Amino acid sequence: MKLSVGGIKQKVGDGFDFELEEKIGRVEFNGEDVVFVKPVSVRGRVENLGKGLIGVWGEISTAIEDRCYRCLAKTHLEVKLDYNFKFSENPEKYTKEDEVFLIEEDTIDLTTPVVNEIILNLPSKILCSPDCRGLCPYCGADLNLGECGCRKTNVDPRLRVLEKLLDSNNHG
Repeated sequence: MKLSVGGIKQKVGDGFDFELEEKIGRVEFNGEDVVFVKPVSVRGRVENLGKGLIGVWGEISTAIEDRCYRCLAKTHLEVKLDYNFKFSENPEKYTKEDEVFLIEEDTIDLTTPVVNEIILNLPSKILCSPDCRGLCPYCGADLNLGECGCRKTNVDPRLRVLEKLLDSNNHG
């Protein structure tokens, strides 16, 4: 995802609109694979901000595949988010808080900042649907497919003796 900025480096305020698309596939993040099931589409504007800075902003869209946090079914999550990046030929003169990326040979590469932006904005818990019922904590059945029929009373193991006493009182 590269853009040539040689044509706008000379004059502050010069810029252009763009649209890029790239297949990413998989990216590893914190030991987990982030699987992109749609190409990553980036559109927006590049502009010379002055003081050696090039600004890039617009919208990112794609879709990723993950497992539902509750029922573990594979699910797709549509991703649409706004972004705003800055680039410079001397990014080291800016603080870490400014997060300025490198311009190399009049070219900016959006791949790393775009993928980072997507990963940082993913929800911590992806659900197949907002009303996902998850798995039965006792038998592991998918409750989205219906009730599992297992006995759902969760008894503290230290009180199992009392449960047997209750059962014998109810049946005798």
